Amino acid sequence: PKIDPPALAFKSVGTGSEQLNYGKVYSGLYEFEGNVVPYLVVVKVGKESEQSKTKPGNRGKRDSQILLMSFLNRVHHRSPMNPLELEMFHQINNIIGVDPELYEYLFMVDADTSVREDSLNRLVAACANDGKIAGICGETALQNDEKTWWTMIQVYEYFISHHLAKAFESLFGSVTCLPGCFTMYRLRTADKGKPLIISDGVIQEYSVCDVDTLHKKNLLALGEDRYLTTLMTKHFPFMSYKFIPDAYCQTAAPESWSVLLSQRRRWINSTMHNLFELMQLKEMCGFCCFSMRFVVFIDLFGTIILPATCVYLGYLIYLVSSGTGQFPLISIIMLAAVYGLQALIFILKRQWQHIGWMIIYILAFPIYSFVLPIYSFWNQDNFSWGNTRIVIG
Repeated sequence: PKIDPPALAFKSVGTGSEQLNYGKVYSGLYEFEGNVVPYLVVVKVGKESEQSKTKPGNRGKRDSQILLMSFLNRVHHRSPMNPLELEMFHQINNIIGVDPELYEYLFMVDADTSVREDSLNRLVAACANDGKIAGICGETALQNDEKTWWTMIQVYEYFISHHLAKAFESLFGSVTCLPGCFTMYRLRTADKGKPLIISDGVIQEYSVCDVDTLHKKNLLALGEDRYLTTLMTKHFPFMSYKFIPDAYCQTAAPESWSVLLSQRRRWINSTMHNLFELMQLKEMCGFCCFSMRFVVFIDLFGTIILPATCVYLGYLIYLVSSGTGQFPLISIIMLAAVYGLQALIFILKRQWQHIGWMIIYILAFPIYSFVLPIYSFWNQDNFSWGNTRIVIG
């Protein structure tokens, strides 16, 4: 930019002196193929004492989310703002020319995620068609699926977790994890204009700085996207959290074993702790074995016993191959039914490529069901993020 804006103070998510942070606000018009889109960019630059660090001002994704959510909350309630928020309001209202209170949705997308052109329209259309939707996501697939062996074993696993599982949860209107890489939230209720994701309750619990237990650390440091969905479900249980397969994006998967191990450690541990939080919610749809609470319990129980499941499958393979003992007919039929029903879904949709990816996933089953869970359980107190991104510059 021709003019370097001043660094303005705001409160960050952190402990002690880290709660004081500084940021610069840039705005303008981005032109692409004749279309002009207004933009606002907030760059966290940190205090003077942080300038020698690699990433001055960086407090993580949750801090960036809280920055925007708090700003929109204060716009809604017309509350006093800090210097950075005042500058954001000025840039949006006077430079871009839009009243910040007119925004209806908050779209979250990662920097390494490529969103298909019509996906945002489909998400907005779904929310406009159903005023009960508070959060919605689409399908996430891999853009580097054939890069390495480690990316190949993730393709079908992504299809299971980001399509099949979310489509099933969406039947209850309670998707348990709206991924931060590709999700849209409604800011206010459609009928009365009451704040949803920018409500005081959600922001207060999501912006906790004093994280003093292993449980809280796993929720807030490793799985903030999933925890935000949990908080939305907790505070607004009668709203819907949906998945639509027509909205599509691609993201970059870990290409090496070390990065994959670090990522899945975070995902598995945060999943367990968030499912435990969901189990404690009083109001969840359905009843008995047809309730979302039962689905969450099965998900939590299945995650915990994954290593034992892998050992049992190994035992079944030994029985069949050696011919000793009684033939495990019931177990074989159940396994065939599980993967047969999955295959039926993508065969009916004529997604033939998933046949090959399913075979690769089954071959890598011990990695997903034994190695990664055991490593994650053993490292419950490891909160490092790992080198999931390479920053140049």
